[in-house]
Amino acid sequence: MTLPAQTIQAIAVSPGIAIGRVARVRGSNHLQEPNPHKITDDEINGELTRFIAALVETRKQLVELQDQVRDRLNSRDADIFEAHIMLVDDRTLLNEVEKRIKGEHVTAEYALFEATERFTAVFNGMQDEYLKERAADIRDVAARITANLNDDPHHDMELDDRRIIIATTLAPSETAQLDRSKVLGFAVETGSATSHTAILARAMKLPAVVGIPPELPETLTADDKLIIDGYTGKVIINPDGRTEEAYRLKAQAAGELLNELERENSLRPETTDGFMVQLAANLDSPETIGEVKKSGACGIGLFRTEYLFMNTSQLPTEEEQFEVYKDLLVKSGEQPVIIRTLDVGGDKFNTNIFRATEQNPFLGLRGIRLCLHERRDIFSTQLRALLRTGVYGNLRVMLPMVSSIREVNEVKQLVGELQEQLRREKLEFVSHLPLGVMIETPAAAILADRLAPLVDFFSIGTNDLVQYTMAIDRGNERVAYLYRPSHPAILELIRRTVEAARHNNIWVSICGQMASEPSLVPLLVGLGVHELSMAPSSIGMVRRVIRGLAMHEAEEAARQALACSNASDALAISEALLRKSAPEIANI
Repeated sequence: MTLPAQTIQAIAVSPGIAIGRVARVRGSNHLQEPNPHKITDDEINGELTRFIAALVETRKQLVELQDQVRDRLNSRDADIFEAHIMLVDDRTLLNEVEKRIKGEHVTAEYALFEATERFTAVFNGMQDEYLKERAADIRDVAARITANLNDDPHHDMELDDRRIIIATTLAPSETAQLDRSKVLGFAVETGSATSHTAILARAMKLPAVVGIPPELPETLTADDKLIIDGYTGKVIINPDGRTEEAYRLKAQAAGELLNELERENSLRPETTDGFMVQLAANLDSPETIGEVKKSGACGIGLFRTEYLFMNTSQLPTEEEQFEVYKDLLVKSGEQPVIIRTLDVGGDKFNTNIFRATEQNPFLGLRGIRLCLHERRDIFSTQLRALLRTGVYGNLRVMLPMVSSIREVNEVKQLVGELQEQLRREKLEFVSHLPLGVMIETPAAAILADRLAPLVDFFSIGTNDLVQYTMAIDRGNERVAYLYRPSHPAILELIRRTVEAARHNNIWVSICGQMASEPSLVPLLVGLGVHELSMAPSSIGMVRRVIRGLAMHEAEEAARQALACSNASDALAISEALLRKSAPEIANI
């Protein structure tokens, strides 16, 4: 029996339109709690042997999977599974499981389950969306190890026809092995735009949404028809003929538009009256630099260094960091590269970094606070590597979670001390390291006029700025309605920051999700933001919006939005200008 016609709002993570019947999937890599029965002392060595054998087999499978993805897609997407292989190779996991088998007298399956729950709980509590989504990778690997412990071979998901996949969760390994010719798109309950499943969906050019209601994977049947709108996040269940035809026309128009946007990558992102807005790319790993170049980005507006510290029992050395940063700068040529220093907090994943837990880690030792006051040794190592790297390109360094003048002065003093060290050691380094601060706390925005004389640039991290200003957890669905970047309070903080930058002759960028939202671009341009940094896949649409804007109209829209009393009214003003300047984008 099919469900009645209805529309559900999910979260778009991969662009495109999919129309087709449903395939409900409960992947073979679903991790379930095993029976916690106890083992004897005599059985401990046997369990350890079983576990190590399962690790060996799992590694072999992952290497084969990586090779398959490299053949089907490309090397960049195959590198996703490098993190999976690293998990298997990492002594942290082995030691944790071994400790539980010996100390708690449990089976290898149960020890692995407990260890996985511990690690994923830590990742799930993280602020950074990219890091948060690594919990799915851990579960994926753990499920595969468990299957190998039980001699349960991994089975690929087989589809008898072209279908839209509906699932509670979909592991990266499952996504990678799907027959592309039989998959129209994905609608998944869990995940985000930064999950590896979403990344693979974009690589496979498949429309995808996440955040569907938890009951949907269980209630839909093979007879139900869906429309997935990977631009807006809408999921339409059993549409009528008129709606289906409208979306077929939309899919055709959107496809033609995307082809046009790809051909415009060399065009200047400037308004009709000549105001230039630089478009840069956010980057999580050096392997994706090719995607940055293809997008026509002016450089890298945010390179997250956290991945260097993930899934490892050993901290990256100065030389290891130096080689990564150097490679990135060399590949970028003359284009600017903004590298953010370590931005994690006390709730994070690596016990080698974090020595104690905190009751409220999001208001505790995060970002620059942690680096200056808890782990200055890690921070100094990173800064030394960056100082040495700077001679190879156009490097700029960005400090996260700044909330005081003192923090900036402390960093500048530390940089001077490290330069003197490098001078004594006769190592090559840059005499001037361009420093910028992330404006992601209300305090930093309010103090922007006093911070600006001390730094070379500002970068507004709107994800955290919205969260801290509105006092909400953006991951909490109960208050998600308050997470509105168009709120006049947020716009006012951006205005203050831009004004302070202008008075001090420094530039200001936005590197949060807000930068990639076409509906918000008119306001950001009108506020005078110099640079927008986003995922490379979003640059084409944003460029088109900018090229259709007149600066005086954008400034008037921003002025009106600032005077609004709520987020909805401010957004409506921006959307009206979007429909005028880039109707083809507004209609997607």
